[in-house]
Amino acid sequence: MSDIKPIGRVVSIFRNPEELRFACEDGIYAEIESEIVLRNDLRPALEGLEEFSHIWIIYKLDKVRRTEIKTRPGPPNIRDLPKVGVFASRSQYRPNHLALRLVELVAVRGNRLEVRGLDAINNSQVLDIKPYVPYFDLPENPRVADWYRRWIK
Repeated sequence: MSDIKPIGRVVSIFRNPEELRFACEDGIYAEIESEIVLRNDLRPALEGLEEFSHIWIIYKLDKVRRTEIKTRPGPPNIRDLPKVGVFASRSQYRPNHLALRLVELVAVRGNRLEVRGLDAINNSQVLDIKPYVPYFDLPENPRVADWYRRWIK
């Protein structure tokens, strides 16, 4: 990833990953408000983004120090979920410590994005932003593992 450079940083009240455990259960509905501050030279890249209600954020899990190949997905309070490969989960303990999150775009102000639902800690490096487009991002008949259905609201 040496050729991938951050495009911005997250500004959040959260300082460590443990503070965000509740976001695992709430998913996109997590009531987290934060800001993404992009590099000034990328401000023109935001043109037109305000027309979208939701955006994908790809960011680095800066404070994650461990990797799991097998993990228990889901919130820690649900203990009977099966152990699965990390790629079958949304675990933060991935080989490359990258995260992908769909968030609500509240506002675009200059080089700043106000977002809702981003489960990132303060100063996390943002690597990319993409608009949510239902025609690309919402398959007609998605299949989800039964064990995920146990805790989805």
